[in-house]
Amino acid sequence: MGYKYLADCHSHSNCSFDAEDPMQAMCQKAQELGLAYYTITDHCECDQYDGSAAFGGRKYRDTVVRSYAEYEENQKRFPGLRFLKGIELGQPVQNLEAAEDALRGRKYDFVIGSLHQIRSEEDFYWLNPESFSPETLDDIFHRYFAEIMEMIEWGKFDSLAHITYPLRYICRPGERPSFAKYQDELDAVLRGLIEKDIAIEFNTSRILRKNAPVLPDREIFTRYKALGGRRITLGADAHNTESIASGIKEGLDLLRDIGFTEYTVYIDRSPVQVPIEYIPEEGKE
Repeated sequence: MGYKYLADCHSHSNCSFDAEDPMQAMCQKAQELGLAYYTITDHCECDQYDGSAAFGGRKYRDTVVRSYAEYEENQKRFPGLRFLKGIELGQPVQNLEAAEDALRGRKYDFVIGSLHQIRSEEDFYWLNPESFSPETLDDIFHRYFAEIMEMIEWGKFDSLAHITYPLRYICRPGERPSFAKYQDELDAVLRGLIEKDIAIEFNTSRILRKNAPVLPDREIFTRYKALGGRRITLGADAHNTESIASGIKEGLDLLRDIGFTEYTVYIDRSPVQVPIEYIPEEGKE
């Protein structure tokens, strides 16, 4: 047995440059898994909206158009699947005109706000922490939180994705990933989200990985709850069919253990609170 309502609200079809499988195959898999809600959120890196030589000249404007057309086609193909239209806006405040253009005239259900790279730096994925001094790493984290606060002030997104994204890549070897050194800045972000009624995502893409450090999800979501937060979206960040809903059950286990009784899904840009309803196996909890 397990949870009555499972949702995966962050995944990518091959409309995204780094994903493998077509949207139809992603929806087919989500339907087979019996997900209560499924949202594809293809990438729109706003700082590269009109193309960038550094990224092979790809134009995310074209990705947005293609992906949205495929959303509508696949909603017709899968009438029995609660398939929702989403978009992941990367670095929106680095090009607000692009972010606004991506949203204009399109009826998304769910808009994710992400920060994969701070201004004048590469994606955190490519940064080598061993090449930076401790002072430089501090500066990067301070700038990261400051730019997230800019995003929150802008506010035209529904959930902040993978807040621990830089911790995946720029912690020094042997260190446990943590924001403890930046607790005041983290608290400011969490309070800002709560005040603006913007959700925070529990990104489950690494929760089952054995070859990577455990991210401080428990600490972050425990603190979020203590501050009065209640809007949490769940996303496996799948880039292929095999990864859809990966770690979602384990994420719900953790949230339930912390004391959350609901999570959030967005439909027509409005939050819907979904009960974390656990169905135990006979003879167990």
